[in-house]
Amino acid sequence: MRVVKLGGSLADWPELPTCLKGLADHGCVIVPGGGPFADQVREAQHRWRFDNRTAHDMALLAMAQFGRMLAGLEPRLATASVPPDLLPAIAQGRSVIWLPDPAAEDLQALPASWDVTSDTLAAWLARRIGATELVLVKSAAVPPGESDLARLSAAGLVDRAFPDFAADSACASWICHREHYQRLRDPLRDAPGLWRVGPTARN
Repeated sequence: MRVVKLGGSLADWPELPTCLKGLADHGCVIVPGGGPFADQVREAQHRWRFDNRTAHDMALLAMAQFGRMLAGLEPRLATASVPPDLLPAIAQGRSVIWLPDPAAEDLQALPASWDVTSDTLAAWLARRIGATELVLVKSAAVPPGESDLARLSAAGLVDRAFPDFAADSACASWICHREHYQRLRDPLRDAPGLWRVGPTARN
């Protein structure tokens, strides 16, 4: 099973509808980033100085908003908020968008911090549902020859919590540049625009 995280930076990407169309019948779980909706949460917290738990819950809702937008762009995509509810669509070969619910008890157990963004939540979900592959689709490219998650985190390619969450996961982690989104329908392998990252990476 494959989890595909579509970064929030893709919110104004012209190819986004085409990408979603290609994923709709691929039987994967799509994790939405926060995109411009999460940016509004950051700005509101900066202005009003409310606590990180409130901001974290709002950021989860921002992901769900972006996910709703994705579903609106491609009606064949199913949606679900609870991890077990993702699986029936996958069994039918349909792709499903995860709409995180901040009221879920297991999500409340995660650290309430901007170190935990949709990258880490995608890794958490992949482990939760027993996925074998996790792909982060990004607008930024990985530096040539780089696969170490700690360095990628320091460079801002993944969030700060992602290296630890990915290390605890049994699934293979990849980063895909958005220009190569067509590769998401194929078996993952080292290729231009697609990088295996993490402790077992072989780039």
